[in-house]
Parts: sequence; C-alpha cells; structure tokens
Amino acid sequence: TALQELVQRTPGKTISYRLVEETGPDHCRSFVMEVWVDGRSQGRGQGRSKKEAEQMAAKAAIAKLK
Repeated sequence: TALQELVQRTPGKTISYRLVEETGPDHCRSFVMEVWVDGRSQGRGQGRSKKEAEQMAAKAAIAKLK
C-alpha cells in the first residue's frame, strides 16, 4: 500500500506486477516478481510466495522512487 500511495500522488499512473521466475519443487517454491509503474520496471523481489515477492519488489521500488 505504501507504493500505491506514493504512485497515486500523480494521477493516471498505474502499477502492475509480473512474475519473472518460478523455481524449485512444489513444496519449496521460490518466486521472483517485478513491479512496473507506467510501463517501466521499478523493482524486483524474491520470496517463497508470490505475495512475499511482490512485497519485496514494492520495497525496492519505493527505495528507487524516493
């Protein structure tokens, strides 16, 4: 939500997440996600779930955008 608040300060900007990589066996998956703001990659994150990877990507994007 912090990334959404930061991006929404400028009307018309959009946020999307894309799965970059999924590795490991079913019981021990690892995901890499990228967050895109207005068609540009702004952060990448890795986690044991898609949600965790999205959160890590959002943190990277916040650091880059501030």
